[in-house]
Amino acid sequence: MLNGPPGLACFDFDNTLIRGDLGESCMYYILTQGMLGADLPEFWKAVHHPLIEGEVNTWRRLWTEYSTQEDISSYEQLVKGLIDAYEKIAATDGLEAAYRWTKVLFCGMSEAELASIAKHVFIENQEPGTVLHLPGGTTIDNSIRIRKPLLQLVQSMIEKSWDVHIVTASPECTIRDAVTKYGLKPESVRGMRLSVRDHILMPEIIEPMTYDQGKVAAIREFTSGEITFAAGDSFTDLSMLRAAKHTLLIDRGNAKLRALAESENFWIQTAESLDSQN
Repeated sequence: MLNGPPGLACFDFDNTLIRGDLGESCMYYILTQGMLGADLPEFWKAVHHPLIEGEVNTWRRLWTEYSTQEDISSYEQLVKGLIDAYEKIAATDGLEAAYRWTKVLFCGMSEAELASIAKHVFIENQEPGTVLHLPGGTTIDNSIRIRKPLLQLVQSMIEKSWDVHIVTASPECTIRDAVTKYGLKPESVRGMRLSVRDHILMPEIIEPMTYDQGKVAAIREFTSGEITFAAGDSFTDLSMLRAAKHTLLIDRGNAKLRALAESENFWIQTAESLDSQN
């Protein structure tokens, strides 16, 4: 493919170009470092979801106790509740609903502040032994690793004058600095966008949400031409993968997705084989 004329390449970022999820890691950092935008009235309007209606009043009380009395225990209970809510929404209503709900966790700061957090998290989480201890005793692997074979692929494309873009469901400004490590410009990223008021991110998504069909809609914002190549790792990328002439699935062990990829003649590379080369 690279021996032919240059084309348009669209990559997912989290769990594709990297092992790990930078957007989710930023979310956990905001939660655990006491950076919630819960002082915004809009936070409490947007945090509602049918699956968690009974929890919101409790969270509001916990936030008041934390913000007025510096009660760390109340904040830890709030964080646990919000993480449990994210996981419950994902399990019951699907990932898109969960991703949309996380807008409340990224609001309350400027884009520059969120970008600075992401830059710190991207560097810090590449340190050996990166483990996150969450309230309630849960421990997760929060590490991030650049996948060198895909780094080399992106760099080869750039050298051959390809037009390379990153299309991600993570907040756009959390990924912009990370892509510079691949030789890409920050403006090559199209991700989840939140509205801004007085330089502060609001818990309101500017459509299209870059998830599944929304990824293709986002690509069509800047081109109506052929998508020559696309790479992704999950069903959330499927519409983008199917829209491309050449497609690479990063196989992370989902048997149903792999079977679909095989039936549609996608190129397939296991995540394990990529990570073994780091």
